[in-house]
Amino acid sequence: MKNILKQSVAWATNFKNNAFLRAKLKLTFFYTVGVLIILVIFSLVVYSLFAQNISENIDYEGTEYEGNANIEAQILEKVQDRLKTILLTVDGLIIILVGGISYYLSGKTLKPIESAYTKQKKFLADSAHELRTPIAVMKTGAEAVLGDEASKKEEYKKLAKDFLEELNYLSDMVNDLLFLAREDNLHTLEYVKIDLGALVHKQIGLIVPYAKAHQVCLEKNIKGNIFVKGNRGHLKRLLANLIKNAIDYNYAGGKVLISLQQEKKEAILKVVDTGIGISQEGIMHVFDRFYKADQARVGKNSGAGLGLSIVKEIVNNHKGKIKVNSEINKGTEIIISLPITYL
Repeated sequence: MKNILKQSVAWATNFKNNAFLRAKLKLTFFYTVGVLIILVIFSLVVYSLFAQNISENIDYEGTEYEGNANIEAQILEKVQDRLKTILLTVDGLIIILVGGISYYLSGKTLKPIESAYTKQKKFLADSAHELRTPIAVMKTGAEAVLGDEASKKEEYKKLAKDFLEELNYLSDMVNDLLFLAREDNLHTLEYVKIDLGALVHKQIGLIVPYAKAHQVCLEKNIKGNIFVKGNRGHLKRLLANLIKNAIDYNYAGGKVLISLQQEKKEAILKVVDTGIGISQEGIMHVFDRFYKADQARVGKNSGAGLGLSIVKEIVNNHKGKIKVNSEINKGTEIIISLPITYL
């Protein structure tokens, strides 16, 4: 009895706190009531039509019941009762079946909405968590300055440097968040013929100073001019995110190889690093927003964990495919295939 009571309380609490469960039950109720009303109207019409014609369709001629009004009335009543029973039984079975189907379809209808709502809640929570750290660092530094705890010029310089790092971090994160927030508009962007090989060369040249600062060697293997149909700004962002990630999650003295070649009707872009790698479990979540590898093994400049989610979004909108191969302490290989264009 206690277990039943506990289960009832748990269900009631879940029902109270779970808006989607309530919506699911409401939809089931409305669907079922709607079908019930239709069934009742249909059954009444059927009964009234058949009940009026039953006596006309029963032939007593030549039987022992011919001319016996009482017997005829009893037979008519039995037939009508039988018809009622059949209609009620069929209606009851249909309502039970409709109730089950309605509950299932209500769940299927609400599932995408519930999934989007859950992702939104997680996105907001993760955003708040990521914003909290740099804000706390700057707040502590400001309090130190106001409290005159930083009395030396070197300490002020250090605080200013910390502020700049955190502001750069916040700026990058805000730009990434804005990009993801506008993902619904990505389909309306202008897509043109782009020399992907030339674009890769240019992005590697731009990021060389960043790689040198992190003591990572960049190598490239670009074979020929390979053209794709895409948005130049987004492809630049894709390349920048991929190469920066490969540098950030690398070791001092490590290497990053960027290669591009054509295979059949696809441009195959590979970014291979000799960095910290990703666990097999981590590969499953590597495209999740705000996902990071083991933070204890990653430098502060690794970002907010939005880079690869943005990369995947861009790849999807360019009708491409992305794959990740990785092994802990041995490195990561990211392979992107994009359709070649000849127009």
